[in-house]
Amino acid sequence: MKVKWITLRGSLALAVPIVGFLIACLLNNIILLDYVHVMSGLLWTGIDIYMGFVLTFVLRSLDPKERADVARSLTPTMLFLMPSIASVAVTSGYFLSKELGLFSLTSPLIISSGIIIFILTIQGFGIFLPNNVRVLLELNRDKPDYRKISRLMMINFRLSGIQGLLQLILIFIMAHLAIL
Repeated sequence: MKVKWITLRGSLALAVPIVGFLIACLLNNIILLDYVHVMSGLLWTGIDIYMGFVLTFVLRSLDPKERADVARSLTPTMLFLMPSIASVAVTSGYFLSKELGLFSLTSPLIISSGIIIFILTIQGFGIFLPNNVRVLLELNRDKPDYRKISRLMMINFRLSGIQGLLQLILIFIMAHLAIL
């Protein structure tokens, strides 16, 4: 069974955070911008923690074919959702910190945040996204290699745990920025 790359769910997952961010910017509404930043960051962190620390253990108990079935359902949405919420969280955070006068390239907190965001971006666009594309390509073959799909998905799920921990550190840094 072929997997559709673009679905209504995936399209909404891509569009909703971006539209929310654009509306906040167009209205020049700092409260809405803060809401978009917090919600997109919350979703990003929550999904990563769930995938890294819950779903990884569930999937370990499944055989490669069953893992591929999970990937078949999950990947078309995650392919669009995660880059969208991550990009919106980071971009809205930048705009928010500029608006609040907190952004300074000499601030150790801003520098630390930048380093963590750089690592998260490299992992997201250098590992997660290519692995999701590989999974979808493999799922759409006449005879998918379920072990390959399983291996790629497990890499992503384990890496989600690392991302979740880095995001928790980032939240700690932002909490310190908020009280300055």
